[in-house]
Amino acid sequence: MQPLVSIVIPTFNSSVYLKATLDSVLSQTYTNWECILVDDGSVDLTEAISVNYHEKDNRFRRYKRPVDLPKGPSSARNYGVTKANGDYLIFLDADDLLATSCLENRVAQFQQHQECDFLVFQMQRFHDEPDFSNKEIIAEQDKNQVLVSFIQLHGQWPITAPIYKTNFFKTIGFNLELVVFEDLEVAIKAIVYATDFQVFYTIDCYYRNDSNYQTKYNSLAVKTKMVQAFQTLLLSVVALMQQNSEKQFKNQDIKIYFVQSYKKIFRFQILENVEVFKADNKKIVHLLASNGFLNNKTVFKFFLVDRVLLPFASIKGSGVARLIKKIYN
Repeated sequence: MQPLVSIVIPTFNSSVYLKATLDSVLSQTYTNWECILVDDGSVDLTEAISVNYHEKDNRFRRYKRPVDLPKGPSSARNYGVTKANGDYLIFLDADDLLATSCLENRVAQFQQHQECDFLVFQMQRFHDEPDFSNKEIIAEQDKNQVLVSFIQLHGQWPITAPIYKTNFFKTIGFNLELVVFEDLEVAIKAIVYATDFQVFYTIDCYYRNDSNYQTKYNSLAVKTKMVQAFQTLLLSVVALMQQNSEKQFKNQDIKIYFVQSYKKIFRFQILENVEVFKADNKKIVHLLASNGFLNNKTVFKFFLVDRVLLPFASIKGSGVARLIKKIYN
């Protein structure tokens, strides 16, 4: 008997692209799937579209996020996982697409790699229509380097790229406190806790970049979410390092890479909005220092910047911001 694959889709005012997404599920050459739609409080035509597809094919199953659960895609995804009956599990956003052979290829590879807890395939970005002529993307396969990449905030794969054994994913779950970096955090946990995993070059899913992508991610609202989420991600990494006995997570280099990530957040979010983020910066520096991420020299530099220089960084023409960048480099 063919394994059942559960596809979890969180929806929130998704009516513009949802039909195309669900059509890509319907077009799968592999037919033993269930698609779990979890609505997060939509007020557009999302619910009507979901009802229509459920009536068309009862493999589409509809739910609403319970009101006692936090709002957000991570919460909706986790709730969808509780409803999943599949042997395998993938996550699909309501504006993205699956290649027609996606499930067939992933299940076939899992049959050859039963020792793995998850497999990773490639997701290609697109604006209007995917370029189906592209078949592969060369990706990092060294597992320690993959972990380092996520620690450095360079995600090696987005949410739809992996297929998990459902029972394995239920031991991980998305962090409900994260509204950004949730994909990085869940990937780090998966890498650390998996018995094994494999990365393939095959492109079998597509990530839609909408027209306001750059504007949205440059907004102060999103930068605020990123700075606050970084603190949650830091605490999650600390907990993983304390709980896990794997050699790579005892490696001091992991702490060095995470400090590099802080410097990136500092330069592009905190330093550009000092008055907004000075309290957050103080908290992050304290967390890094108290959890042993900083040597004595770095502790001195970070506290010098935070306590002495940062309050003056927003004064135009003072040169303080340039000095801070030099110190951090």
